[in-house]
Amino acid sequence: MEIHQDVRRSDRIAIELPIKVAGTDALGASFVDEARAIVVARHGARILSSRKLVPDQEISIHCLTTGREGDARVVGQIGEELDGYYYGVSFLNPDVNPWGIEFPALGKGGEGEVVGRIVLQCLGCQMREVAHLDEFEIEVLEANSSLTRYCMRCTQTTLWKKSSGEPSPAPAPDNAPAVEVKDHEKRREPRRELRVRVCIRSVEFGDEVVWTRNISREGLCFESQRGYSQGWKIEVAVPYSPGGGNIFLPARVARIQAIRPGEISLCGVSYIQRPHA
Repeated sequence: MEIHQDVRRSDRIAIELPIKVAGTDALGASFVDEARAIVVARHGARILSSRKLVPDQEISIHCLTTGREGDARVVGQIGEELDGYYYGVSFLNPDVNPWGIEFPALGKGGEGEVVGRIVLQCLGCQMREVAHLDEFEIEVLEANSSLTRYCMRCTQTTLWKKSSGEPSPAPAPDNAPAVEVKDHEKRREPRRELRVRVCIRSVEFGDEVVWTRNISREGLCFESQRGYSQGWKIEVAVPYSPGGGNIFLPARVARIQAIRPGEISLCGVSYIQRPHA
């Protein structure tokens, strides 16, 4: 599994969207293939296609979910599996947005106390956008499976839900033992005790859905029965939606503390700071 630590111009969303890819192959023959977008961003995507493409090849991508399309350049192949090949693609026109998802600019200020990112959908107009949430908004979203926020298209405050159609997650267990987590790192800000379901992605264990003990915009602490090690590079989606629309941020395991040896450990995580383009 590939863990990305690249410089990004927008959030990258792990969401599967059906697409059609059109272009011309190496023999000069035109083609139109069904494919899938696996990870989408404001200026490009990671796609899975059964056709062999080459770097710098120009293709047209039509998103079947939105009906929108845009021309793109194949940056290169990322990997392959039985279903086909993974490619990174970049849109030729920076204003093109086939995904129909509004992406906030990164590194432009105004993020405040952001501790989580996820795709939400307005129940009034069905517009989808990347939402940067503070700890209180996450707490409300997890408790009610919805959140009230301003919609630019409806020009009023509306009700928003996670963009997937998955059922609400089971409530966090309330019988977790009280353990004092000793933090030997000097934090620039305190973390708040908050039970939120998150997804931890690592090369060693793949994806694991866990519950947090505390959270801040600089990191979090989660419970796991798996043997994470200090210093591991991981990716974290906060909060987590089982149906997609998740945004994974690069992080590292900063510390490990056993609650019950051989059973459950607390893992302290710090986000890896990255420059904004």
